Amino acid sequence: MIKEKLFLGLTTLLLSGLSVLSHWNFNHRNDSRFNILFFENKSNFLNDSLVNKLLIQKTGIKVNLSNLKLDLKDLEEYLELLPEVRNAEVFYDANGTVNTRIFESSALLRIHNEGFYIDYFGEKIPFSKKYTPKVPIYSGVFKDENVEDLIRLSKSIISDSYLKSELVEVWDDKYGFTIRLRDYDFEVYFGDSKNSDNKIKKLKAFCAFVKENKINKKPKRIDLTVYNQIISTH
Repeated sequence: MIKEKLFLGLTTLLLSGLSVLSHWNFNHRNDSRFNILFFENKSNFLNDSLVNKLLIQKTGIKVNLSNLKLDLKDLEEYLELLPEVRNAEVFYDANGTVNTRIFESSALLRIHNEGFYIDYFGEKIPFSKKYTPKVPIYSGVFKDENVEDLIRLSKSIISDSYLKSELVEVWDDKYGFTIRLRDYDFEVYFGDSKNSDNKIKKLKAFCAFVKENKINKKPKRIDLTVYNQIISTH
């Protein structure tokens, strides 16, 4: 009888120990640490440490977290509120690790007088001490109602491989925008974003004409808004 009770006690103790160990292994397997991934390894405004801190602040968990307590969609929406983040994906891998993939916003123009950049979708990105993108400057009076036209104009210019490296500055002018190029002294009145292809062709042809010294007097300003013509002011 004593042996049976001893055996039963040892068996109960062993089963309890196995249950605790199994429960610990399950929790340990499902505990996760944030693994930060940047799309194409592009991390300019942000970094791993900063994103981790933000996620820790959001979840309130300093080291590990259980997938039973984590709302992945909520974390994605939280990260996407950051102006530097275009898109965020939060997901578990087979090991239970929480992976966070960040798609950073890309600056299109530096809004010089306002302290922010705008991206290709018109979203504002604040200036950063960590990173200064090499993009053209917008030095005019920034107006939200002009953003779409400003973006279309800028994108059409920098989509050209030659003008991409030439565009330095944009500002608002009467009925449109004026631009300044890196290697030419004259201002270019581009107007609005309509007929951009035609304007760009005329601008490139005029730049080649000036570069080959086929012009007697260098202009101070040219106007591209008249169809199939270039108006030059000396």
